[in-house]
Amino acid sequence: MTYYILFTISFIVSVVSIYFLRKFAVNKHLYDEPGELKIHQKPIPYLGGIGIFLGFVIGLIVARLFHQISGLQATGVIIGSIIILFIGLFDDLKWKKNGQPFLKLFVQFVAGFFIVLILIKIGVNFHFSIYPVLGAIIAGFYIIGAMNAINVDDGMDGLAGGMVGISLIGFIIISLQNPNNLFPLTISIALLGAIIGFLLYNWRPASIFMGDNGSHFLGFCLAVLAIMFTGHPVYNLKQFVGPILIIGFPIIDIAWAVIRRLIKGKSPFSRDRNYLYDQIHFKLGFSIPKTVLTCYSFQLILVIVGILIYSA
Repeated sequence: MTYYILFTISFIVSVVSIYFLRKFAVNKHLYDEPGELKIHQKPIPYLGGIGIFLGFVIGLIVARLFHQISGLQATGVIIGSIIILFIGLFDDLKWKKNGQPFLKLFVQFVAGFFIVLILIKIGVNFHFSIYPVLGAIIAGFYIIGAMNAINVDDGMDGLAGGMVGISLIGFIIISLQNPNNLFPLTISIALLGAIIGFLLYNWRPASIFMGDNGSHFLGFCLAVLAIMFTGHPVYNLKQFVGPILIIGFPIIDIAWAVIRRLIKGKSPFSRDRNYLYDQIHFKLGFSIPKTVLTCYSFQLILVIVGILIYSA
């Protein structure tokens, strides 16, 4: 019953806050403008990520009141989320227009490794390596990689939010396999409620986007969940591979994008419309809703495989 309450409160806060954020964004002209590499044909507000964040944070506070997580855990995740959210928001307001990928990546690295210190403080263990420093460095790369992976797949109405939602269901399932995993279970349920509230506005035709503020924040949360479940690649391969597959489609998409650009002699930071979901849409001729549902299907398969490998 506690988790039903947690999910419901996160959902309601997300729905209500996004309603007002959308009005605020319209009044302040905070839009994602149409462009050569954009699918949408008219300006769309991009503050949806803040609404997801608010639903998530209120959910964590409720979970703390019900003693599902500690105050230190709640505070640590909220501080890390705020840092990432503001980096994404600054990207929406500044970097996206001026095109400064190296500066953006540098800031992400600094923020990522600072957040690793926060995760250490709240008791998150890194099992990537027997050497703590190396484990912390790999964890930082997880955070940076997941943020950019979700950002890459935030290119169609309902795509990124829905795929993160499917990943969260996967993390909920493996959390339930161990009654001591209340912390990741709480994060997953609170975030899932907030994302579903957002998708009410983001399904085609979307009236608001999550923006880079939202994609960075969601990527950070998925990275934290993956870190908590990841084992050493030599000593526990299944618990190394499983969480990566549960994040799923976005990881494959960004990896393929980087490889594809390097093969062509282009910068891995260059922009194009050749992501996997673009191939489904443009080359196969699928409509946007059909493309999104197809990507959901691939994501669901990857998550199921990840759960089976992790639980084997």
